[in-house]
Amino acid sequence: MVRAAVLTVALVVPTAALVAACGGGTSDRAARPTTGQGIYRANCATCHGVDGQGGVGPRLAGVAGRYPDVNAQIALVTNGLNRMPAFGGRLDPTEIRTVVEYTRTDLTG
Repeated sequence: MVRAAVLTVALVVPTAALVAACGGGTSDRAARPTTGQGIYRANCATCHGVDGQGGVGPRLAGVAGRYPDVNAQIALVTNGLNRMPAFGGRLDPTEIRTVVEYTRTDLTG
């Protein structure tokens, strides 16, 4: 019983820390960034790198080649997948589209 509890804590705490670190955006709407770069840096750069070079998360520079349909990329950011957290509850649809467009056109990493 104790071993199971220790194992659970050992798995849950690092996972929670990773999810919190990746995208630690702010809930204060007045202080939220509105540009693609600002939204990216506040919510994505921790995992994907400042210039989209990758890190904990995959490289995003050149992401349009992997997601030629912008709506598929928007769905991924909105709903999450595997280790990628869902941002549909943190960012509104306009913010998601803005940051997705930024990743498709401005990242050079």
